[in-house]
Amino acid sequence: MQVASRILLIWGIVYPFPNTVAFSPVYSSMLIAWSVTEVIRYSYFAINLSTGSVPAIWMWLRYNTFFILYPLGISSECWLVWLAATGPAKQYTGVREALFAILLIYIPGKWFSYLWKDLGEKEADIETSTLGSYILFTHMMAQRRKIMRGTHAKTN
Repeated sequence: MQVASRILLIWGIVYPFPNTVAFSPVYSSMLIAWSVTEVIRYSYFAINLSTGSVPAIWMWLRYNTFFILYPLGISSECWLVWLAATGPAKQYTGVREALFAILLIYIPGKWFSYLWKDLGEKEADIETSTLGSYILFTHMMAQRRKIMRGTHAKTN
């Protein structure tokens, strides 16, 4: 899911609508969230593979920084999709609607319905959605619980 959202953002928003992101601080915050996440993740794996264990601080970074970085990245991604959908994508038949459909991956259906009506569109009564952001976040929380409990058990 994470890889798919990144491909979507790069090839579906940044590439076709460069002026949407050119001077946007939201684009910068998305790149910072992505970059810090990957530096921590791949450093963690490299350290683990080369030494067989990971220092406690690196373990803590790997399983705790997502509390800040995921919401920052996800909200930045949503905002960029929204900017493209309400801006340059309007002129292309079906593209705007496709981008709004993509927002359903991030935003719960009920809230999405309110956004849709605020744009002056017909009633959109969407009660549920896949809510990929929730799935990713809760997966990381479960991973964190499992790893941090194991680490705590080893130190006691």
